[in-house]
Amino acid sequence: MNDFEQRFGGIARLVGAAGLARLRAAHVCVVGIGGVGAWTVEALARSGVGALTLIDLDEICVTNINRQIHALDGTIGRAKVEVMAERVRQINPECRVTAAGEFFTEANAERLLAPRFDGVVDAIDAV
Repeated sequence: MNDFEQRFGGIARLVGAAGLARLRAAHVCVVGIGGVGAWTVEALARSGVGALTLIDLDEICVTNINRQIHALDGTIGRAKVEVMAERVRQINPECRVTAAGEFFTEANAERLLAPRFDGVVDAIDAV
């Protein structure tokens, strides 16, 4: 049994080998890495998703600690996308993570969403 199978064998028991293969091949974009988005990224990483694109311009601040998984004393002041990218790599070293430190707007939406994603999660405050 290889490392991926050891880490995500429980997912295979839930969705089957073919389902896990689909998750492993999937590329999901999460826009907004705050209270909802960070937990979403965590769940996707722990589900064996093969590629994640994280989009958010914000940095972690002390007021995030009560509700955001990436907010810890040692991460205050750091970019949310970079901290979550590091966390994903600890959970699933095979996951390809792209961290885009940009504020999502109507002006850049087409460019940021140009890659072919299997799913896009809207976890932003507002556009």
